[in-house]
Amino acid sequence: MIHKTIQLNLKTRGIMVLLTLVVVAAGATMVPIQVIHAQTTPAKNVTANVNASSEDTVSKNVIAELAKPGFGNKYDLLINGKPTPISYNIIGGSLVGMLADPSRHSIDVAINPGPAGGALEIQLPRQTVDFKGGDNADQPYVVVMDGQRITNNPTGICVQVISGRGNACSNIQETFKESQTTNTDRVLTILFGPDNRFVELRGNTGMA
Repeated sequence: MIHKTIQLNLKTRGIMVLLTLVVVAAGATMVPIQVIHAQTTPAKNVTANVNASSEDTVSKNVIAELAKPGFGNKYDLLINGKPTPISYNIIGGSLVGMLADPSRHSIDVAINPGPAGGALEIQLPRQTVDFKGGDNADQPYVVVMDGQRITNNPTGICVQVISGRGNACSNIQETFKESQTTNTDRVLTILFGPDNRFVELRGNTGMA
């Protein structure tokens, strides 16, 4: 009963954030809700043929497109009133908005998925949100999708351009992988389905 209650509360929180972002994007004024500052740049063409091979997988074309270097979009995430640019790519859907939650070291992301699902690639500055263990080593982020924690599946997502035979990756929806890591940033690739709307990226430090 407690487990179900926690899941319900997380889902309810996700729905409320999504509704808030949709209302703000539509032009309504709500205080102290953040103002949407989405900026799309033509640096990377993220159009792709999104045809999932089954109901639970994302097309390999989507993953191959994300494997191309660079980010085509930036979003100004407000943290304590100051904008922080977050680079991202999304294929098979669109970004509705992002909200920072400094008290939880998390970023709430609302998406509008396409009919076959897709993928979100997001670059997280370490000073904004990071996840560290007791020995200061990197630990996986907690990723919650529509109130349910999803799997960090590094072997199930082929985040590379693959040709020919031998590709055993299934690219399962509602999984994620840390696809790049530097001293300043960490990049997550998150696969979503046609019914997913809300993603929470949670760390345990940051929000500078």
